[in-house]
Order: sequence, then C-alpha cells, then structure tokens
Amino acid sequence: MGVEQPNFENIVTKENVTSRIVLRFFRHAEKESDKNKSDEEIALTETGRKQSVEKSEDPDISQSVAFGSPRKRTQQTAGFVMSGQLDEITGNEGIEELKSKLNKELGIGSKIAIDKRLNFNIDISTDFGKKAFEAFKNGEYLKFLVEQSDILAELLKDSSMETYSGIAGRVAEIVKKYLTGAPRWDELAQDKSKNYEDTLKRLFGTHQGIGESFLAKVIEQTKGKIERDAFVSALNNEGFDFAEGFDVKIETIDGKQNIRILFKKEKDGQVLFEYDEVVPTEIIENLIPTKSKEG
Repeated sequence: MGVEQPNFENIVTKENVTSRIVLRFFRHAEKESDKNKSDEEIALTETGRKQSVEKSEDPDISQSVAFGSPRKRTQQTAGFVMSGQLDEITGNEGIEELKSKLNKELGIGSKIAIDKRLNFNIDISTDFGKKAFEAFKNGEYLKFLVEQSDILAELLKDSSMETYSGIAGRVAEIVKKYLTGAPRWDELAQDKSKNYEDTLKRLFGTHQGIGESFLAKVIEQTKGKIERDAFVSALNNEGFDFAEGFDVKIETIDGKQNIRILFKKEKDGQVLFEYDEVVPTEIIENLIPTKSKEG
C-alpha cells in the first residue's frame, strides 16, 4: 500500500495576524431639505437615520471612534454606524444628543470627532465650480472628478480646487496615519496587562466623491484604468449611494503591516463590481501630495 501524498491545494496557511485596524469610509445617509438651515447644520432624515443604523455591526464600541466632516449629517451618520447596535441608541437622536449619550462615560475626548479632510469645498461661482455642479446635477459627478477635474484645475492653474488627485490624497493621508500607528497598536493589543481586543475601529462619514476618488485611484494603480472606469460605471458615474462605502483593513502579520481594501457593489442580488485586494504601502504613500509629506 503506497503512502498517500498530501493534497497541497487543500493545505491552509495560517497567518499570524496579531492585530487589526479597520477603517470604514462611507457617504452620509439621506439628508433633510431645510432652506432655513445652513449646509453645515443639515441633519439626517428619519430614513437617513435608519440607513445609518442598518449599517451598524458592533455591540461594543469601546475601541471605536467615529469621524465626520464639519457638516453635521456626516457626523450623525458615522455616529449611528458606530453605535446603532447599542441598547441606549434609539436611532432618533440628533447629533448633540447622540454625542451626549456616547460621551457620558468618557473622561476626556469624544466618540464623534471632526476631520476636515472628509469635507468638500466647491465654489460654484468659479469656472471649475460651475462645471463640477453641472456634473453633479447631471448625475455624473464621479465621472467628472475622475476624467476631467485634474486637467481642468491644471488649465485654470488653481491647485486649491476639489480634484480627483487632491481628494484621493486627503483620504490617503488618513489611511497613512493609521498605517504608521499600526506597530504601536500591535504592541498594545498584545500586551496582556492592557486587556485590549485585537481590533481597533475607525468610522468615517463623508460626502459623495470623497471616498470614491480614493478608491478609484487605488483601483487605477492596482488594476488599471479599464477596471477603474468599470468601478465608476458600477456607481452610475455618480458615486456611492447613501451610507455606502468601503473598508480598509490594516493587519499586522508576523510583525509587518498588510493593507487590504474591500468594496462590493450589488444590485438586485447581482454583483456589479467587487474589489478585494492587498494594496502595497507605496501606492497609498504615492497618492499623498508632496507638500503634505513634507509638512
């Protein structure tokens, strides 16, 4: 009787993942229409609050923090996505009540914070702003950002404009921050005296075009422009739906950091587009503008 040979296709290699940092980026949920409020004060509708809570996953948020832009609807969305599974959260809270509930046990700081890099800034009185706004009204804002915004900004010689590369670079800065901090988090996660769970979570509520620009750039750099355009097309050339987004998972494996980015677009039970790739650190770093690196 011969010796049975191992089936190497069925051998599973167990990677030594010692810690994770999970970053979730998503567009804000449905917002109210109230002409008596400034855009910064616009909150979520009842439907928007439900959309946000439906995206929540965790009954324990002790190692989670939510971020939004200065516009309150993004903070509210991120707060609900983070805390929607908690018993004390009804899903009817305004942003201040939500902060009050989530911060009551904190000595310092807040569970919902602001990161201006998640914001947008379009001046519709400028030539660039007019084209951007026209694309937005026509349902082609993401297509405009990806295909035209960089070229138009260069022609107009204005680096302050809200462009594809600039937006992607801002999100890349956020990812790089947590990538840089991952070794220290790994030390803390493995320190038995600290009693931490191995996963740190950060949730980022933002606006249409922000997260998508970063993801499109990453797809372009790893899969090419054809796949990038397929991603844009899967989003109807416009961008994410309400409360839709993607995950960045920074895993420490045998002392080294791995960046995995995941996104899936489904409709009526059909997968329209899927991205699940380990992305080299250099790609993230190269998206960050030189001035930001120097600063």
